[in-house]
Amino acid sequence: MKRLAVLVILSLLIVTAVPAGAYRMDSKVSVEINPNSELLGIVYYLAFGPGDPFVIDRGEYSQQVESWFSPYRNATAVAMLRDYLSKGSIPERDYRLMVLEYYLLLCSKPPELKPLIPMNNAWFLRFLKALRDFAGKTDFMDFYRSHESYYMEDLNIYTGALELLPPDRFMAQNAGVSNVTYRFEHPFLLAVHGHSFNLRINGTQIYGAGGMLPLVRRTPQRTFWSYKTARDTIFGLPLNRDIINSTYLNELLYLGFIYHELGHDITSGWIGNSRGLLLNLTYLESTIKENMPYLSTYDMHFWGSAGMIYEGFADAWEDYALARIDPDYVALIMWMQRAWGEFWIDDTLELYEKYSPESIPGIEPIGRFIPKMMQELRKRIPPEKAGELYRKRVPVTPLMAFDRGAVTGRLLVVYGTRNPNPKGTEYDRRTAELIAENLKSFYSQWPGNVSVEVKADINITGAELKENLVLVGGPVANGIVAGMQDEFPLRFVKENGRWVIEHNTDWNVTAFLLTEDLNDPVLKGRLISVSNASLVMAIRNPRNPENFIIWVAGADRYRTRIYTNPTYYLSSYEIFSGKEIEEGFYVQS
Repeated sequence: MKRLAVLVILSLLIVTAVPAGAYRMDSKVSVEINPNSELLGIVYYLAFGPGDPFVIDRGEYSQQVESWFSPYRNATAVAMLRDYLSKGSIPERDYRLMVLEYYLLLCSKPPELKPLIPMNNAWFLRFLKALRDFAGKTDFMDFYRSHESYYMEDLNIYTGALELLPPDRFMAQNAGVSNVTYRFEHPFLLAVHGHSFNLRINGTQIYGAGGMLPLVRRTPQRTFWSYKTARDTIFGLPLNRDIINSTYLNELLYLGFIYHELGHDITSGWIGNSRGLLLNLTYLESTIKENMPYLSTYDMHFWGSAGMIYEGFADAWEDYALARIDPDYVALIMWMQRAWGEFWIDDTLELYEKYSPESIPGIEPIGRFIPKMMQELRKRIPPEKAGELYRKRVPVTPLMAFDRGAVTGRLLVVYGTRNPNPKGTEYDRRTAELIAENLKSFYSQWPGNVSVEVKADINITGAELKENLVLVGGPVANGIVAGMQDEFPLRFVKENGRWVIEHNTDWNVTAFLLTEDLNDPVLKGRLISVSNASLVMAIRNPRNPENFIIWVAGADRYRTRIYTNPTYYLSSYEIFSGKEIEEGFYVQS
């Protein structure tokens, strides 16, 4: 069901304004820039500064924060937060911030900040006391209320998304959930990892979400808004500007995030209470770890017991819900979920489609069927078949390729020297160096050493051609590309005096387009003879299929430099034309 079709739904909803930073969709659904979250964000800003990976540049709003709160940089709350979060890696800070915001959402609004449920975390209670003092001395709530206009861009996207698929109605009809209030509480200045929000207060069951969309996630964050708000909260690396302008895609991104977290709300308790069945499925997660060991090192979902099993059930609920809005978008994100290693996602979605119709509000919530779903999932993918199905279902991606680079301990970034213009060669060499610098940061969390070396194409040996390579530049500039691109799924060819990207029809590719179409920004299909484009692509190395080649190129050297951070891509390739993006997927066993 595309955007025009949901206008009927919109007419049924009344959105009424409530206090600053919040909107109530109806009596059971609300969304807001939560003052508790924003208070945490401002204290964090004072502790770590505007250049920190978790701080979002909000332009004039950030300047207003600086002007209002800078006299309080030495406040106790600032010092406590700085000390608490300074230790450990970026992912560890990401996790701690998520937990802190979760606890704060279990408190009343500033300046009182009283816990709404019993808490026994001694450090957090001391921090809460310091936050109360900070909120009072700085007149934080005056700042929050007087700056509500800045929150409107995000809130308009949030409310627009929730209107597409109202959670109270959908969850009652499809998950058998009744007597639940839905609250979606988000920060504005600080990129807090998204999380579910599930509690009971005074007899009222609340489902919802906190935090916001992280960058490294199983969704195609390729919009101006997501570029501005998202952060790489795993490595702190910069984002590439392969972005388009699409309000509807913004809404789909947010809606997917919401239903993913609601998926946790309806499944996590049932999964946790089925400990034996959960342990019987841990081989699914182990299969990912065997094939992408670096991913399982830096992604927090692998740190605990069977975290990716929980993620799989939440992702599949997201897919089930959004398929009612935009099936093409769901087909795209399911490829990305497989790319993260979830080779069981199709089976889990089919199980939701089987059991959702059997759920009855107040009598048979869908959670009651989770144990059956876990048993059936093991039958569908028995342990002895897991490795084979992983190889058949998980696409080759830069994520997979760079994981292999960690295992082998060596990666070569190769720039071309064939450009007749010496300035072009020098520019490509610098592009290769920028890629190498980002890769060195990317490999910072691997326990072993990874050598990332920049070399010219004329200096690569026959043996090195079999290694893991990042090829920089097109066939005119890079001699290795010129000799190999006919073996690639994409190639640059000259057409009417222009360099265009051509598809190799020998490859079995599933492709999707992200466009700026207001009504239907995601559809299956390919760009035809696109010129002035850039691409990033991963394939198994034809000279040694155990290793990989990542190709970064453009119609000219400036467009090649679009992808100086190729690490976070979950499609086999991406083509960026400036206003359209093609995401392609293929499996190479």
